[in-house]
Parts: sequence; C-alpha cells; structure tokens
Amino acid sequence: MKPRRWAAGLALALPAVAGAQWRVVSPPAAAAWFAVLDSLGADGRGAFAFTKSAQPGRTALGRSLAHGDRHDILHFVPLYYPSASRGALADALTDAAGDAPPSTPRAQFLVGALRQTLPNPADRAVLRELAALLRRTSPPAIAPATLAAMQAYWDRRLAGPLAPFLHDERLDAGMLWILPPLGPEGRIFAGVAADRTDNLAAVGAARDAENGPLYAAVRELCFPLVSRVAEASAAFRRRVTSGDDAAHRTSVAAVRCGAELLDRVAPSEAGAYRTHWLSLASRDGPFDAAFPPDPALQAGIRAALARYGAAP
Repeated sequence: MKPRRWAAGLALALPAVAGAQWRVVSPPAAAAWFAVLDSLGADGRGAFAFTKSAQPGRTALGRSLAHGDRHDILHFVPLYYPSASRGALADALTDAAGDAPPSTPRAQFLVGALRQTLPNPADRAVLRELAALLRRTSPPAIAPATLAAMQAYWDRRLAGPLAPFLHDERLDAGMLWILPPLGPEGRIFAGVAADRTDNLAAVGAARDAENGPLYAAVRELCFPLVSRVAEASAAFRRRVTSGDDAAHRTSVAAVRCGAELLDRVAPSEAGAYRTHWLSLASRDGPFDAAFPPDPALQAGIRAALARYGAAP
C-alpha cells in the first residue's frame, strides 16, 4: 500500500524506558475526518473494513476514492498532521489542492505528502470537496472517563509486558487514537528510525468489550514487523497476486502476530485478544480457522517473536 501502513515521520529521540509510554486519546479532527470518509463509503485495502459503516462506495465520491492506489493516502491524512484542529486540517487539504506554499508550516508534511502522491492537479481537486465536508462534520466523541479507563488498563496490564517488543520496534512511545468512525482496519504511522516517540496508531471504538481498542492496537503495533517479514520473504512475493491480495494477507498475519505476541508476553490477555478479533470477523472460532497462518509469513513472524519467550 502507498502510503504504507507504516512510514517515516518527524521525531525527537527518547531513551529506552521500562514501559511503553503510549497515550490514549481521541482527537476531534481525526474523528471528524474519518467520519467524512465513512459517510462517503471510501474504503481501503485489507482484510477488514476501513470505516465503521462498512458500506464501500456509498456515494459517487466514495466510489471514486475506493481501492485506488492514488487515494490510499486519504486514510492517513490526520496522522500526517496530528496537531491540527478540524479547521486547520481542512485548510491543509485546501492548500494541498493548489500549488502555493502551505498557509502554516505545521501543515507542510501533509501538504507535501498529498502533492507527491497526487501530482496531477485534477486528482487533487477532490481535496477541496473533502475539506468542505470536513468543515461541516461534527466529530463523534468518546467520554473522557472511557479514555481514562483504557489508559489505566494499558498502563497496568499491557505497557510493561509489551515494552521489550516495542523497544525493539522503536515504538516505545506515541499516541493511541480511539476513533469511533474507524472500522477494524486501523492505521499506524511509525516515526523515523532514530526516534521512539513520534508514533501514532489509530483504531476504532469498542463494540464487543471495553478494552477492545487496546487489543486492536496490539495488532496495529505488529504491522511494522509483519511488513518487514513480507518484504524479506521471496515466497510471499512469488505468491502475491495483487496489491489487494498482499494487503489482505498481511492484515490477517498482523492479527495472528498480535495473538502470538501476547501468548509470549501477556498470556492472561491473549484469550480476550482472540475473542475481540473473532468478534470483529463475525466468527465463533476457532481462531486458527478464522485467521489461518500464511505459509509464506508464519515462520518469519514466529522467529522474530521467539526472543520474547516461549509460546504456551
């Protein structure tokens, strides 16, 4: 996928810490943006729906944006400008549609990424329409108490056990966005290799369990590892039939990676993780039938996870 589920960002360095310092938040601008994509039925490529309603191509604009390499970047827009308000994000989209310098330096990364991915001004014209929709969209909200409860659970039950893995992946710290308009397919934006703080993961709100978003986040945090294994696997490259096939297979592999990681570092959480993902897949189980191992990826993923202890 271009832009891929993990990418280079901007960063400051942070030394290794005892726990994974991820902050659970729900930024209104990002929630509003994905509500716009959800209202249009703008879907992406993967094993699961990219937005909550799961009605791809609901509108003519949504159909024009769905499953197109050129517009995959739209599913990452807020992650490229995480400090933006809803108005600032709309301004950046409008700026990107033209050729003038961004109206604010903070928007430069997003504007540059959009112009690079959509070099044809005709392809960028849709950004003005999306900006207008964004200005009219009220973001769905999550109660602060709900976010605080998830933060407490993450800090108490997951941060410590996951810390060695996240340190090795240079994902020690970041922001975990809980966004109601997102579907089971989340997003992850990893910072540059020298940084351990400039990381973002975005997942949907819970529908099956109060800590479901945290289990969704574990899967997203596995994506950099899964992507590396896929890129290194000649067997995977030989067997992939299309970009959609690659996205589907790595998506499923990331679900399995999260389960196997928790088996090793937090086995008391692994059952709830599997239950959450079976619910999202609308399956009763068994887990291995719903999410079968990929012969071209499984051995590489398991070898990479072996350092975190033996699976039960």
